[in-house]
Amino acid sequence: ASAPEGSYTARLFNDAQLLRAKLLEEATELAEATEPTDVAFEAADLLYFALTKCAAHGVTLADIERSLDAKHRKIVRRPGNAKAEFVKKAAALAPAQESAAPLPRTSILSADIRAAAPGEQIRMRVYDAAELTTAENAALLQRPIIDSEELMGRVRPIVSAVRANGDAAVREFTRKFDRVELDQVVIRAPFPVPELAPRVRAAIDQAYANVHKFHSAQLGADIDVETMPGVRCSRFSRAIERVGLYVPGGTAVLPSSALMLGVPAQVAGCSEIVLATPPRADGSVVPEVLYVAHKVGATAIVKAGGAQAIAAMAYGTETVPKVDKICGPGNQYVTAAKMLAQNDTAAMVAIDMPAGPSEVLV
Repeated sequence: ASAPEGSYTARLFNDAQLLRAKLLEEATELAEATEPTDVAFEAADLLYFALTKCAAHGVTLADIERSLDAKHRKIVRRPGNAKAEFVKKAAALAPAQESAAPLPRTSILSADIRAAAPGEQIRMRVYDAAELTTAENAALLQRPIIDSEELMGRVRPIVSAVRANGDAAVREFTRKFDRVELDQVVIRAPFPVPELAPRVRAAIDQAYANVHKFHSAQLGADIDVETMPGVRCSRFSRAIERVGLYVPGGTAVLPSSALMLGVPAQVAGCSEIVLATPPRADGSVVPEVLYVAHKVGATAIVKAGGAQAIAAMAYGTETVPKVDKICGPGNQYVTAAKMLAQNDTAAMVAIDMPAGPSEVLV
């Protein structure tokens, strides 16, 4: 079996104990999953480690198919009961399953939401208020309600793992959550200028000029006042030395967020601008965001998203620079990670604010 040098798969090929532990871990997580999305997520993880085990031992899919055929042809079959040791383990896990309830749905009308099939047109869901019951109307108007303690319980282990294991943890969580194997966690300036459609480049250039002009106008002169003989009071601005800027990704391409965060940092004169954004499926950075990073003078790009990216910038890793302040929007996990980092005196990092839900009226 072979895998790219330095990849997580190569590590599994060379560490049988780690592979065994991950197989047991993922099998347990799949057994505990109850929501369809969680079942699919954990099943994908287990399949990855199972196929890695097969490849490490020279077992092919054809071998597995032959084994299934042989079992299918058996006339006498075993009852199929679980071994006693595993029955005991399942019973021991049952209470934990009940206490670890999934995050609640925010609307009774969201049960039928599904991902669009390949090639299927994505359509906005439309509801007629006259046809809704009182409960359905209330559910549509309900703001997202998340159990903050449970959310923090999910995020805290991620932050702790990145703090303890650095780049290795960032790579592992990126593989787990984004399904991407990173060749490198960080790329540093100068960045290659990506090829963009002329209209896209022109739009970004215009937006950059507008945002730069507005923020440049906010640079006021220092103030020095003698309030009474011998007493002078002054006000002056100094740039934060190292800033971390989080640019969301995944379902949308957001060069706008990169501009709104990067231009003020550039105008202020921050000496180190670290931009973090989730990678694409091939491990690369979204071209539009990469172009903005080039324009605002970013010094490094962290190819990771979520809580692991926030933790990497808050504490620093082997390759990710530690920053003094983290700014930028994100989902509930990003917000929770920012709050955890800000409240940890060991991190010595500030944040802009805990971002709330975005609301758009069409």
